[in-house]
Amino acid sequence: MSELYDAIIIGSGPAGGTAAFFLSQAGKHVLVLEKESLPRYKTCGGGIPLHLLDQFPFSFEHVIETRVGSVSYVLNKRTVTISLPDRPIGMVMRDQFDACLLEQTRADIRQSSAVRNVEEQGDRVMVETRDGETFHGRYLVAADGASSVAARCLGLRREKTLAGAIEVEATVPPEVFCKFADEPLFIFGEIHQGYLWVFPKASHLSVGIMAVHPKPGELQSVLKRVMERYQISLHEAPMHGHPIPLYTGRQAIATARCLLAGDAAGLVDPLNGEGIRFAIKSGRLAAEAILAGHPEAYPGLVWQAIGRGHTLARGLAWLFYHFPRACFELGVRNPFTTQAFVGLLSDRISYPEAVLRLFGSLPIFLASQVVSNLSGLLTGREKWIG
Repeated sequence: MSELYDAIIIGSGPAGGTAAFFLSQAGKHVLVLEKESLPRYKTCGGGIPLHLLDQFPFSFEHVIETRVGSVSYVLNKRTVTISLPDRPIGMVMRDQFDACLLEQTRADIRQSSAVRNVEEQGDRVMVETRDGETFHGRYLVAADGASSVAARCLGLRREKTLAGAIEVEATVPPEVFCKFADEPLFIFGEIHQGYLWVFPKASHLSVGIMAVHPKPGELQSVLKRVMERYQISLHEAPMHGHPIPLYTGRQAIATARCLLAGDAAGLVDPLNGEGIRFAIKSGRLAAEAILAGHPEAYPGLVWQAIGRGHTLARGLAWLFYHFPRACFELGVRNPFTTQAFVGLLSDRISYPEAVLRLFGSLPIFLASQVVSNLSGLLTGREKWIG
């Protein structure tokens, strides 16, 4: 019989790395199985609220590519820019970020170890790799992405919903790069139930597109067309496709000894597609549930910390994609909700708080618009009479 680990982690991304760090820091014997050779490129926008990293007793400073000073939203050529004065959001490349996190763990790390099968066997979990190696652990944290092998083997998230996405790491002329150097851009209205983005890194731009149920070839063609408008050439640039899982709260994300985290659990923001924040949160929740000896509490913890907010975000996403102009005017352009957007982006307020501020401010915003319009009419009338 092979060595019995306290926990086996499948996947070394933010969810797996976080779970491995906190479990091994607590003295648990942990094994991390990563299918790729590290460090490896990972398709990801790379935005992360920097205060979220304060929970780790080490610095990520050397892997922060840039700090964001503002965020812009575009719909039908109308642009709204929200200032982020304390620069609470950082941009990272996932190969460097994941490696930084993994280097701090005290776990055994096995690279190039793709998982083929997972079985729950009474008081333990058996994991078999494609190379025929077998490992056993008391618990398993499956952080192996949207197409999780572990989830499939365990019968979890069988009817998951996936959006399609494509990303390109684009090298652009200095004059183009300067336009986005510290200002991510979200572009709406170009594709049904989706959006495009331009995220600044240290010396290049990460650009991409996401949509629910896109037509064949639609993502590629729309991405090229829109990026040309911003003078971002994608000629011969490699396009990296990846699925984005959508959490509904209806699918099981755990068994008695196996917990899904990050993308494997579908924990991606339904409104903006962000995943790193929830990967880190769910990875820590999984570790804490195992350390407390109550892994059965994990789904409830995820619902309270993430799922409840995702349900509201899913509702907002539905409203935005079905009534984009109204939502843009009443929400994005509403100065009373600016701080709510900033709070969401920087992970300082939750979706329930943001929704409360959004709808609570609507009467004030609408009243201010009426007053502004009346003032404009009166001023125009006075000029006409004069």
